[in-house]
Amino acid sequence: MQTFSLSIWSGLVLTALTPLSQALEADWLYLSNNGTWVSRTASLLNEKTQLQLPVEQLQAHQFWWQSDVADLRLVWSQPDPLGLPGKGDPVEIQGEAGLWLVKDVSASHLVLQQGRNVRYWPQSQWHLLKWTSTAELGLSLTVEQSQNTKGDLFYAWQTPDLSADVHYRLQEIDGESTLVQELVVTNHSDNDYEAAGYSYAQTATQGPMMLSRSVSMESDAMVSAPKAGQSQGVPTLMSDEPVMLSANANVWLPVSSTELTDVERQYQLNWDSRQQGLQRAQSNLVIRSDEALPDLSGPVKVGVFDGQIALLESQYQPAEKNEARISLGQSALVTMTSRQTREGHWTLAFSNRTDEVAVVELTVSHWNGQSSQRIPMTVRIDAQDEKDVELELGGGGLIQIGK
Repeated sequence: MQTFSLSIWSGLVLTALTPLSQALEADWLYLSNNGTWVSRTASLLNEKTQLQLPVEQLQAHQFWWQSDVADLRLVWSQPDPLGLPGKGDPVEIQGEAGLWLVKDVSASHLVLQQGRNVRYWPQSQWHLLKWTSTAELGLSLTVEQSQNTKGDLFYAWQTPDLSADVHYRLQEIDGESTLVQELVVTNHSDNDYEAAGYSYAQTATQGPMMLSRSVSMESDAMVSAPKAGQSQGVPTLMSDEPVMLSANANVWLPVSSTELTDVERQYQLNWDSRQQGLQRAQSNLVIRSDEALPDLSGPVKVGVFDGQIALLESQYQPAEKNEARISLGQSALVTMTSRQTREGHWTLAFSNRTDEVAVVELTVSHWNGQSSQRIPMTVRIDAQDEKDVELELGGGGLIQIGK
């Protein structure tokens, strides 16, 4: 049970319910980029069991339960949103000394008593009163069974208040490049959460997906860094250490640091013989490592801080075990212009206006109306230089590179 303080003062009919101390307890937190499944296990000892369901609203698809007791019925309902005082509770009146005791309660008025004095206080004047009320957070969940059978109930609900995302940093220190993986956990709610552990899985659907679990930061939050894992063929992060997420807090957790053996800037172009004119090259960073690269995708920041550019931002997408390509968008400084010089002959004019050598991975395609051919080639252009490549496109889709 959660205890809350409800104060009504200065024209405010109802203030927000704020937890006094106790955190919301859970067995496990199934984090994702679209929300979280919070799971609990409860013991069923009576024909009716009241359980806490700390959400304001709930749809059937946001709830999961299972039990070893066969004949069960679950009912959830909204408790009294006003948190009215009960009979005998003390009430303060703004501007008056002393406490009044509640003699009677209704939705339209309160009956207050102080010694022999009795006052009827209408709902329209409740903003002048202050009282403390205990209330359950969110919905009331009742588990009913036809006969008293002892057993356990596993239940879980989906909340958008908790979420997590994987982030990456590509950094260089003392000439050594490292890909740093981090998990950013966010608690948007006004409540602390405690659990025996947590896991993270990415999902592209609108609702979080709950996976079967398998086998520090200086903050109010106590969250251990997770380790890489997998479940149902899905890459995950998981920690079986106790976790406490503070209300309205963000926690950045280091997950892994992968030392890179090579970071190569590479440009890509795809050209078809039916094209003509200027094309900008796609700029990429190709990273390689002797270690396995992370299996989860996420935004990546490439640290520069050279007095001109602070960061390059992109998306990390896992590909091969030891190699991945980070796209940096089109480059205005590395371009190719294609023009036909005569029948079946083309010139590809490359321009590199950067201060470094540009290596362009070019794919050439030719279609003669009946068959086609594609060939890859690598073009190296020195810094602040230009280079022409002559192509002969013959019948049958044949491509020859001119001398």
